[in-house]
Amino acid sequence: MLAFAVFSVSGSALADPAPTRVVTAVAVGSNGQPINGYREAPAQGNVTAVDNCTAPSPSAVADNIYYCSPSAADAGTCWPSTPESLLCVDNPWDQRLHRVTYGRPLPRVQPIATPDPFALLLDDGTRCLLRNGGAWGGRDDGYVGVYGCGAPGSNLAVLWLPSQGVGTCIDRTAPVWTVRVGQLGMPTDHFPAPQTRAVATAWFAGN
Repeated sequence: MLAFAVFSVSGSALADPAPTRVVTAVAVGSNGQPINGYREAPAQGNVTAVDNCTAPSPSAVADNIYYCSPSAADAGTCWPSTPESLLCVDNPWDQRLHRVTYGRPLPRVQPIATPDPFALLLDDGTRCLLRNGGAWGGRDDGYVGVYGCGAPGSNLAVLWLPSQGVGTCIDRTAPVWTVRVGQLGMPTDHFPAPQTRAVATAWFAGN
């Protein structure tokens, strides 16, 4: 009986990770108000007016979810709210939304062919958010950052080689999605090769 118990623990420790959980976050209802536990909170930046909301969010899996510029407004995944404003998700863990103003009619938009999640939870508990413009660090091996991970200032990122083509940042060919994770610094900085991590949960935006 003792030998069987030891074997069971070892077998559990070596078990394959669970398939990636894919969540479609519906944060704003048809009446333009937060739903499903999401709440409006003050914007974390000082830019709350946007000047262009004509593109679909790169994380949308449904119609009429928007990407707005400038990137300083953190408006990469936004739902229509009042006639002149949208609610944009900050992250799925705090379920925060912030409001941006847009003084023009919104066009109808459809999701892109291969959306990227707006947030990832990795198998080691690291939290990552999709990049939304701005100046990021680099490295000398050609990898660029697509998701910022960990605490602010950690310079940890989900990395991607542009030469491998659009939509290849996340390997979705198996039930357990994987990404490459590593440090960013100056474009001439040399870092160890990126580590492959499993994605525990991925969040998309829906209606």
